[in-house]
Amino acid sequence: MPDFGEILTSHVERSGISDSDLSRRIGVSRATLIRWKEGLTARPRYREDVLRCAEVLRLTPEERDELLIAADFEPEAPPAEVPAAEPAPDPTPVSLAEPDAPPVPARRRRRLGIAVSAAVVAVVAAIAVALTLIGLSGEPDRPVAPTAAPPIPVPREPDHPVADTGEALIVIAPFANYTAGQLEFNIRGRLRSSIHREIAAAGLERIRIDDWIATVPSHGAALSAAEQSGAAIVIWGEYDSGRVLANLTSTPTENESLGPQVVEIATSPSELPTAINLDLTAEVRSVALLTLSQVYLQRGEYEPAKTVLYQALEHPPADPTALANLRYRLGQAYLGGDYADLDEAIWRFTEVLSVQPRSADTYGSRGLAYLERGRPGDEDLAIADLTRASQLAPHLAAPYFNRAAAYIARGRPGDLDRALNDLEQAIRAGVDGPGVYVNRASVYLARGHDGDLDLAFADLDRATEIDPNLATAWVNRGNALLQRGEDGDFEQAMADFTRAIELAPDNPLGYYNRALAHSAAEHWELANSDLRAAQERDPRDPVINNALCRQLGVQRRPDEALPFCNLALEREPDGPARDSRGLVHAVMGSADEAVADFRVFLDWVDASEKPTCGPHYRPSRESWISALESGGDPFDDATLRELRLRPASPGSAPC
Repeated sequence: MPDFGEILTSHVERSGISDSDLSRRIGVSRATLIRWKEGLTARPRYREDVLRCAEVLRLTPEERDELLIAADFEPEAPPAEVPAAEPAPDPTPVSLAEPDAPPVPARRRRRLGIAVSAAVVAVVAAIAVALTLIGLSGEPDRPVAPTAAPPIPVPREPDHPVADTGEALIVIAPFANYTAGQLEFNIRGRLRSSIHREIAAAGLERIRIDDWIATVPSHGAALSAAEQSGAAIVIWGEYDSGRVLANLTSTPTENESLGPQVVEIATSPSELPTAINLDLTAEVRSVALLTLSQVYLQRGEYEPAKTVLYQALEHPPADPTALANLRYRLGQAYLGGDYADLDEAIWRFTEVLSVQPRSADTYGSRGLAYLERGRPGDEDLAIADLTRASQLAPHLAAPYFNRAAAYIARGRPGDLDRALNDLEQAIRAGVDGPGVYVNRASVYLARGHDGDLDLAFADLDRATEIDPNLATAWVNRGNALLQRGEDGDFEQAMADFTRAIELAPDNPLGYYNRALAHSAAEHWELANSDLRAAQERDPRDPVINNALCRQLGVQRRPDEALPFCNLALEREPDGPARDSRGLVHAVMGSADEAVADFRVFLDWVDASEKPTCGPHYRPSRESWISALESGGDPFDDATLRELRLRPASPGSAPC
């Protein structure tokens, strides 16, 4: 029998009600509802919650009882017999055809990847990549039940604030008063006013500040309040006759374990009345700015997050832990967005670790920054940081996930097996989203052991079952089909790449991989068109620019190729783009420039840690150099055709 989460998911998809709308109408947080649907929580705690779900989703009595049984509750009592003289109306339900599943929201997929502190890097066979609905309202039409049947409870209004759809909710709890009744301060009101001012000054909308129903004594209680309300941030704290402490607890991602951010608003008895009753101190504004920055980070708006964090740093908190938390958030802001500065992010995370040397989140974030920066030796630094993160917090999945990506990027002997082990660890740590299966499939495709292709197909089938709209899954399946190469596989692979493009038209990945397949089949113009489409979507990507450089070079179109060669070399001055530009210079008849580029490329080959790199490239490049220096031309049409782009096959990445 399907479990509770599977049954609930099917009814939600049929109804068209969004998760946010459903959670609001049944009085639970959206996070709780998602855990029910994904099986992370086996069943609801309260029978009434199941009945409210049945009411809102307009389930038939049979469907309602099936949902109750799946949640380990007794079904509703059968209706009492009605005398024959007073027959009840026929309650036979109408059978409805189940519509196609609606698209899975991008936000949900993102949580399995790089949220603010962690990422999934999906690596396909040909290229490495970084790694919701109309609500219903009104009462349902249903047959009139016999009088003896128990009524379905009317959904109750929660006695605490609940976030509306698309809204960022900030709740402020009453501050615990430890002055033995000597002093009463309206700290919550002061904070609310300050935060309102900062939000208004920033021009932000869809942010609501509300009061929590009771004092919050701990970070765990704050997380519980966030879960119940769907709040992005819970502000809580305490005061006595000598100090005031404010704590900010933000909703963590599945891959975060951050504690609260602590701000000391006042630290002495003489300071306290002035700080609270007469003026808003810099510390109170610091709470407001930190709150605002957290809202920006949760929305993925990194540039304004940096602005308010720097404003908070103008009057930094005196507490070292609070200052470290502020710097951590600034590192997160530099880690994400179109204007990411990975060097700055690494520096900020290093500052944090000097104060908090056991912060698993900071090690994980710095490891991710090293991995994304990708300089020589960065994979080793990333692996070291991610290993430390996994040791400090073995229950978190993100360090295993990202260390697997680092092993794939490094590519030393045994690294693919290490990556598989880490992906297994991530699954054991609780990740069951599509990203982990896409990544594991990519490792199987790259490794190429007996049976790996079948394992890759199985993982990709699992990924597309979980999320049929995940473009990277279709890209990898296209590559798996090309690798298998049976009758009809090429056509199906092209269809899979096209589907990936339709699902993610702004992502260059589908275009790039479809271009490789077109190039292998010598469909030159189709390959060129797809490569240009990929380059338009990521104009600075060195892999894509290098691909255009080489592809136009082998077609003897050097004037078109050269600008792309130079764009690739701006980002990676010593690697494969040197080899491609050498080819283009040779086709142009610029022998000296070609030889110079090939020699720089061979220096890069010699520096490679992979033992296959030199034997693969050095003999052919030395022969080209020798021919060019003696006035010959080593590039006839057949040689150029063999140098065209193609999808990678297992073990075909020697460097």
